[in-house]
Amino acid sequence: MPPLPEGLLIELVTPLTPTGALDVSSLARLVQHVAPWAAALVAGTPGVGEALELPPTLRQELFAALLDLVPPSLPLLFGITGATAQETQNLVLQLEKLALGHQVHLIYWLDLPLWWHSNRGLPQALGQICQDLHYPLLLMNHPHLIRGKAQPWKHVNIRTAVLKKLAHIPNITGLIFHGDMHRFLYYYAAVAARPDFMLYEADENRFLTRPGARGLVSPGAQLLPAVWQQVVQTCLFSAQSNGQRTSPRIWEQSQLLLSLQELYQLQPAALLKHGLHQLGLLAHPSVWPTTPAAPAHLTERFGRVWQQVAAQ
Repeated sequence: MPPLPEGLLIELVTPLTPTGALDVSSLARLVQHVAPWAAALVAGTPGVGEALELPPTLRQELFAALLDLVPPSLPLLFGITGATAQETQNLVLQLEKLALGHQVHLIYWLDLPLWWHSNRGLPQALGQICQDLHYPLLLMNHPHLIRGKAQPWKHVNIRTAVLKKLAHIPNITGLIFHGDMHRFLYYYAAVAARPDFMLYEADENRFLTRPGARGLVSPGAQLLPAVWQQVVQTCLFSAQSNGQRTSPRIWEQSQLLLSLQELYQLQPAALLKHGLHQLGLLAHPSVWPTTPAAPAHLTERFGRVWQQVAAQ
């Protein structure tokens, strides 16, 4: 496998019809819209991609469709998280059969391991899953989603000492990080012995205001991929350039992106689908029945801000 990509990784929603079927035509338009601006695509994820709500058969259908739609040279990160270790392993084995039969090579699995396992014994559990994998695995640290399981005794972050052990598993090659900056720095130190281990920022707000990672996973880039790509490249360059000044235009674009992000982060799947529907990319803004819908007042506010941003 080539090194993991740096830059803008665009996280996709899962287009659905009003009856809950995969909308392949809308997915094709979405991939075509974002692919030229992305260093990689991220799909089938918890939260934005609704993966924890969708049945395994639909997730397999989504992956199979993406194999046909994503350009062969563009890396694809795809979520494999199930409710249990067994469900996770069963899903990824089915996905690997599809991938190996398609002869696509730029594939990485993505897992939110604290959804199905605690920190205790996690390196052993993931090590067992990795034994059967042909493609590399990236982890997600997402305390907000884990906290939503309503288990107050459960640790919502991967412990730093646990991540250090996980980094010794060769097939685990990176992590997408949600959480506070202090933990990010601890994680960075924990994987320092693995120069090939990639840490991606998943907080768009923090990346735009304090860029420091080697890449950003952005769901908002689905709406304005060209603008996000330019801003991310500028942020990454500025982080390495001894304080070189950023142009006023880039700063203005960043402020517009932040104004949108502050809204869609409240109900990302529903609001991003609403914006993509307004763009004509999705035929329907439908979410899975168990995915929280955005209140009408929030949708209206998002629409007004989105129109202001799109007019710039």
